[in-house]
Amino acid sequence: MITTFCFNLGIVYQKKGLSQGKKNGSEIKLEDGFKSVIKTFIRLFKNKSWAFGAIIGIIGWIPYIISIGLVGIIVTEPVMATGFIFFVIAANRILNEKVGIIEYMAIGMLTVSPILIALAGISDINIDLIGFIPSLIIFLAITISISMLSIFFAKKRRNSNIEGLLIMFGGAILFALGGVSTNILAQALLQANQSFNWYDIFQLPFGIFWFLITSSYPYLWVFIGFWMMAIFNLLSVPYYQGGFQKGKILIMYPILDSIALLLPIFAGLFIFQQTFKNYFLFILAVILILIASFILSKYQVAIEKMEK
Repeated sequence: MITTFCFNLGIVYQKKGLSQGKKNGSEIKLEDGFKSVIKTFIRLFKNKSWAFGAIIGIIGWIPYIISIGLVGIIVTEPVMATGFIFFVIAANRILNEKVGIIEYMAIGMLTVSPILIALAGISDINIDLIGFIPSLIIFLAITISISMLSIFFAKKRRNSNIEGLLIMFGGAILFALGGVSTNILAQALLQANQSFNWYDIFQLPFGIFWFLITSSYPYLWVFIGFWMMAIFNLLSVPYYQGGFQKGKILIMYPILDSIALLLPIFAGLFIFQQTFKNYFLFILAVILILIASFILSKYQVAIEKMEK
């Protein structure tokens, strides 16, 4: 619940800062190259709203890792997604963004879907840190390829109605892979018999030394899992932030949120060999998420046409 509060409020304040930055010339332009993006984010850090949102989001990762270690990502993610109700209220009050009844129905679908997934009864996770490697490589190859294709086509459709959606989709996949990596990190910590204390956060980047000293294989995945989490999350930032800047957050964030929920679930099924007791509820939730995302995407494109 702490993570839910931090992530949702942080995103709203970041969007506020991005809107202010766009007016002041601090627009994220991915087509201008890496140096331009870095300079833009340096300027954004000087924006109090964006910096406040970023700091809250970073703080939220600490309870997020702890929660995943205790109850698993497929329990943590649905609970977090129910905080979308708070997000809609905050976006309306802080950003004055409005949507219609159909869009609220779509948002409602995205709020109900995580609850259905939780009720579907996912099995406990117990990762085989050797046997899961082939399926992990295949999963990463497919998802990263889709993300890069989405970003590539966004560049091809620059200044079009769909550019922001494609950028968000590519960034959302990278963000979701950060969540999958967090799951690997948390489970590796458990298998290493490492009870999570507050000071362990400073040891995570140096897990390779734990492995060399103890020869305990899980410590190697503590190291790999941490840096996968860090790299995917850092790579995702300019893309989903760019998506926020190009469209309404009440439309873009549900897309980010739904992908961040679905990909870890599929990873749980196909990589970590988890199962559901009630597949009907799971399939129903996936269908609702896809329908809702389609509705919100169509709404975003319509808004951009009117604004032009």
